Amino acid sequence: MKTRDRIISAAIPAFAARGRHGTHMEEVAKNAHINKAMIYYIFHSKDELYFEVLKFVLEQTWRSIDPIKTEFRDRKEFREILSLFISSQIEFFFNNRDYTKILVDAMSSGSEEIARAVTSLKNDYKEYNGTDNLKTFIENGKNAKAIRSVDTDQLMISIIGMVLIYFLSPSINICLDIDVEDENRFLLTRRESIIDLVINGIMTNTKKANT
Repeated sequence: MKTRDRIISAAIPAFAARGRHGTHMEEVAKNAHINKAMIYYIFHSKDELYFEVLKFVLEQTWRSIDPIKTEFRDRKEFREILSLFISSQIEFFFNNRDYTKILVDAMSSGSEEIARAVTSLKNDYKEYNGTDNLKTFIENGKNAKAIRSVDTDQLMISIIGMVLIYFLSPSINICLDIDVEDENRFLLTRRESIIDLVINGIMTNTKKANT
């Protein structure tokens, strides 16, 4: 693994655990098994390292959709494909919890750096399209009368918001005084609930959604 990649890999859990301002470069250097001076030689500052970590997380999130891109383009089974997208994103963020923490932290502190990271990814990868596949899929569903005439942008925000909130379920349970005896079963039910809310909320006919 290249030194640059080692540093980013070491920085991800540090930023996830202590946030941007609470993370010390000494910890990152120790986790990467290099001298702290090497980090500054490659990234120049902690802010630059944080930006590159955020950019990496956004890139991995974008690439996580690769397995179902063909589904977005070639099929018309709107209910199944949208359910698959939501489920795959929940699984991705659940299996990469540090990514979730970093994204939530970045979103809560303002969108400027996320916008800059997205712009940078677009410059790096001509094929980078963010959520264009999802947007096109929703628009196709609306044109086919399988999806109600909803605001596409608002729907995408709602879907991504619920996906990220999935990770925060344990904390929300405490706030709402919800007793969870089996966390794995609860999270599975939570996933089904999110899919149910989205699908039954936007489909024109839940029994004939596969137009």
